[in-house]
Amino acid sequence: SRLRSAGEAMEILLSGLAGELCQLQRPSLPPGGHGTIAELKRSFEEKIGVPVDEQRLFLGCRELHDEVCLEEICEGSDGRLELALVRRSPTHAKLLRLAQEGSEALSRKWLSKMPDVCRGDAALVRLVLRRDGVALQHATEELKADPELVLEAVQRSGFALEYAAEHLRQDRGFVLKAVQKNGFALARASAALQADPEVILAAIRDEGGAFEYASEDLKNDYDFALEVVAMGGPGAMEHISGDLWDDPRFVMCAVQRAPQALEHAQAEIKAEPTFVLEVLRRVPAALPFVASELLENLQFLLRAIERNGQTLAFVSKDLAMDATFVLMALRCNGQALCHVNRQLLKDKGFALQALQAAGAKALAQMPEDFWQERDVALAGLRIDEASIEKVPKKFWTEREFVLAAVRFQPSVLNMIEPAWLNDRRFILAALQRNSTCIRFVSEELLKDRAFILEALLTHGSVLKHLPHEMRSDPSLVLAAIPQSGFVLGFAAEELRQAKAFVLQAVKLNGYALIGTPDELRADREVVLAAVRQQGQCLEFASPKLRGDPEVVLAALKSSPEALVHVEDSLWSQPGFVLDACDLHACALQHAAETLRQNRALVRAAFERNAECLCYAHPDLQSERGFLIECLALNPNALHF
Repeated sequence: SRLRSAGEAMEILLSGLAGELCQLQRPSLPPGGHGTIAELKRSFEEKIGVPVDEQRLFLGCRELHDEVCLEEICEGSDGRLELALVRRSPTHAKLLRLAQEGSEALSRKWLSKMPDVCRGDAALVRLVLRRDGVALQHATEELKADPELVLEAVQRSGFALEYAAEHLRQDRGFVLKAVQKNGFALARASAALQADPEVILAAIRDEGGAFEYASEDLKNDYDFALEVVAMGGPGAMEHISGDLWDDPRFVMCAVQRAPQALEHAQAEIKAEPTFVLEVLRRVPAALPFVASELLENLQFLLRAIERNGQTLAFVSKDLAMDATFVLMALRCNGQALCHVNRQLLKDKGFALQALQAAGAKALAQMPEDFWQERDVALAGLRIDEASIEKVPKKFWTEREFVLAAVRFQPSVLNMIEPAWLNDRRFILAALQRNSTCIRFVSEELLKDRAFILEALLTHGSVLKHLPHEMRSDPSLVLAAIPQSGFVLGFAAEELRQAKAFVLQAVKLNGYALIGTPDELRADREVVLAAVRQQGQCLEFASPKLRGDPEVVLAALKSSPEALVHVEDSLWSQPGFVLDACDLHACALQHAAETLRQNRALVRAAFERNAECLCYAHPDLQSERGFLIECLALNPNALHF
């Protein structure tokens, strides 16, 4: 049960070597406190004047640590608690305080030099163990028998279990807790426990390498070794008996639990083609672990893929990207098509060859409902347009399916109900996914100027697919520009050549500069209008204008990202650099090395923008006198 209600008093009696020292009532503890030993020590300090650092409190033979709750030790105490005080010397207390503050280099060597009173001080030893678990070696015998303290040591270093009291090392329950804290504690467990299956499995759950310390009998046990393979990972497998790895039957069972187990089989086994082919038929993921001579044998790999198409997913990266090899694999087993590298399939030419190589064989070997699965049908459409003919008619009545399919094949719009091609809402949704869909809309919609304007606002690239008369219409082209400036490149040539029109376009979206002819990219008025709208489009101006201070500063005013597109010649001009620093302190970073080292220029830049100091040459940043000069100009710049 819990201690007592907050209103009931608990009498706490404190005694020392000379007798009773004081009494406390529990309500006298700090208001709002949780009743811990640490709080109790502070109360005793107020009562008897003994500093907290010098107090060691005992309940019987048990030393009470600061974090222990009073309620934990008071249960069943019928309202009275008798504690004993063992006082640390001031020197001992100072040592504990320094250790808590991190002022001492805590280690086993440090603890070994301490007097017995320190090596028996649980609080001090616990601080050392958190740094160096094996320091338990130098603790007193009493502390080596403290289960909580030993577990803290083991958590830091499993090998600390060697220095625990013998009765703890023989205690199965305790050792189970120890190996759960740190699997390598198994190394210092008794021989009997190193032969205990439950203890071993607990140890290797997080530390597979701990299986090294299991008994030889368990390392040779067929069934237990298979459990280890399933649980312990590669770190445990390397310690299984070599005799088992020489047994093909064991290897086959192990690989079915963990494909990487094949790596540990004897060399002759993982190089035997017939055996390995059977392994790969069952577990294709084991391919990376077969003998290197088999991995380099293309004929062997093709035979493996013939038995299980999934094997293609585990060949080397080089082979996976080798179009010739992949096509041979597909001719061996069309089902391997779904394991072809997606990068290869992005190549339309290869994708067509792959479908031809897999061809009827692939479709024949697929389940009957292959095309009935929505995602599979979409995957087929993504690979090749010919898949449209294989897609069941039911999907062409589902708007969501059609909208997903047009991302890859806009021609699927030929398969849907004609009425949908006149449905403004549906067509706009399709255009949002693929602008090419405009080619398949009804004549009625194509003649509807309001619809065309809405389509251009939905996806500016629609302009590319419109008839010439629409691409010559200034209002239609300008409608597309705000969303995608580059679509100016799809406008009729006569519009792209008209400076007045291009000026309108770049004022709407500076990136329209991408689609302008070279002569207009060299036109100062056009480029100024563009960079004022979007500074980054300085990238597309002519080299001459990228070196024009007025143009560049206009771009920088719009966006600091234009800095990377400035012609190098400007960065050697002090006046330009200072003007640029006015706008963005990081401009100084791009200045010529000599300017970044120039005290007068950097000081001038600092006066305009204190943050410039962050981008000065390292030599100036580390020069104390120069920094003092700058701070004299602007004391508020200290944080730079």
